[in-house]
Parts: sequence; C-alpha cells; structure tokens
Amino acid sequence: MFWNDGVSNSGIAANDAIEASLDSVLDRFFDLSEDEDSFLGLEKPDDEVVQFAYLRDNIWLVDIPVPAEGGSYVKECEYRDCVDIIKRYYTDSWEIPSQFVLQKW
Repeated sequence: MFWNDGVSNSGIAANDAIEASLDSVLDRFFDLSEDEDSFLGLEKPDDEVVQFAYLRDNIWLVDIPVPAEGGSYVKECEYRDCVDIIKRYYTDSWEIPSQFVLQKW
C-alpha cells in the first residue's frame, strides 16, 4: 500500500509501499482527507496496481495501469464502490471491472 493525505501531507511513497492487510487498507482509505492531493494505491506481487485519487465530493478516480496495453483502465467511482473494488482486489479472482474504460497514455 502507498498513499498520501492531501491535508496532513503525510503518506508512503509508491517506491516505499508497504504490505498491508485488507482491514488496514480499508482503515487508511476511510481516514484519507477529501482533498485533491489525497490518493491510495495498492500493488500485488505480480505488479498489478490499482490507484484511487480523490476528485470531488464522494467521487474518486480509480486508475488501473496496464503497461502491456499502453494505458490505464479508469472510472470515476463513489466511495462505496471503491471499497467494493478494494475488497475484490484482495481476492484470488481479481479482474478489472468490466465497466472501466481503457485510456491510452
């Protein structure tokens, strides 16, 4: 897990990401300030990454980079949808949600 809280300006850089349980990730996500510089990222050992960046009231941009496809799958999601995505990310059956759209870099 890596993250930044835009109000407290605290966090963990992506290069220093830490291993975290599902509960720890959900607690961190809950505690993040609603600020344009707030984000949370998760990375699996096989380099699968999902990132959540605060946009506006209850809306987060979910970004799933896929270098092999030359872009990221993205979607604006409500907070509760992000929580569901985080929970699914922690399962063995994780897949990019079908309603996400590939944006080329």
